[in-house]
Amino acid sequence: MVVRGIEGDFDFWSPGTQGPFAEWLWHRLGRNSSLGWATEIEREAETAGVPAVELFFSLFGECRADPRPSLVGLSDPS
Repeated sequence: MVVRGIEGDFDFWSPGTQGPFAEWLWHRLGRNSSLGWATEIEREAETAGVPAVELFFSLFGECRADPRPSLVGLSDPS
């Protein structure tokens, strides 16, 4: 998979589970949501006055840079 020009395996989403990105986001936002990570990013973006896709890529980059072991597969390969 190529994400933003970077090739690699990313355990981003698995059907039937929230996946590591959602878990990271819940920790980052300090809450959990049954609505899903995309809805929560849209809400956060509206509050911040930024495009949701811009906020998503910002958060995704932050998540990939997080060194916590639970994010193996999402970490930045550099």
